[in-house]
Amino acid sequence: MSVDGSISPSGVWIANDFRFNLIIDRYDPVFADMRASKLKHLRSANSEDAVTWNVFRSLRQIEPATWFPGLWGRAFQAIAAPEHDRVSVKLWVSVDPPLGLLAGGDEGASEIDVVLESPDWVWFIEAKHRSDISPGTTTRPDRDQILRNLDVGTYYAGVRDFYFSLLISDEARSPLGVRKVAEYQEIDYVRHKLTHRRDHVRNLKCVGALYWQHLRDALIDACEDSKRDDEKSYARRAVEWLEAKRIVS
Repeated sequence: MSVDGSISPSGVWIANDFRFNLIIDRYDPVFADMRASKLKHLRSANSEDAVTWNVFRSLRQIEPATWFPGLWGRAFQAIAAPEHDRVSVKLWVSVDPPLGLLAGGDEGASEIDVVLESPDWVWFIEAKHRSDISPGTTTRPDRDQILRNLDVGTYYAGVRDFYFSLLISDEARSPLGVRKVAEYQEIDYVRHKLTHRRDHVRNLKCVGALYWQHLRDALIDACEDSKRDDEKSYARRAVEWLEAKRIVS
């Protein structure tokens, strides 16, 4: 693997090979079909996609019982963690919009950063590191990124319960996202915004915020509670990487 790279005009290190920024599954088949713009973004030292990959692909290798309840509790303090023996962890899932929305104009599929799901529930996580959410789309300027996640997510979940979290570094970097999370915690307000949904998004259960520090804490839980040495190693390496990159303190 080449470790060569260069400094961008804004002073950010850009690796020649995106794999330089990954600590796990560097040669996963998903990269063979990935669009060029996303691979280019993965080369940046500030890439939130690289952070997302390194953390959640590490968690994917670890028994959920050691990290899921703690992560859930940090995201949804008032709701008991659901059954998680059969939870799956997927990254960058393409989800089509509800058909009812398309009657009012075109909209492409949404790429969901992290999808945790089981036979009974779905949890979408929109991951931000040094950026904020997008405020709207070209055809719908008031349809912000969180609202799109709630719309396509509840549709994707079907009869399953749906939960959503915005994952951020801090409020200063994602002020719009923090404000929208607070607004959409009122489920009736979400229903008011999604008038094309004839089911009234009844499966939407909770909207909340997560912080990268919470992911570090979940990985530390795995370090302490995993029974297998290899799983402890995955968790420890991810924690050390997060700290070395100063993503968390």
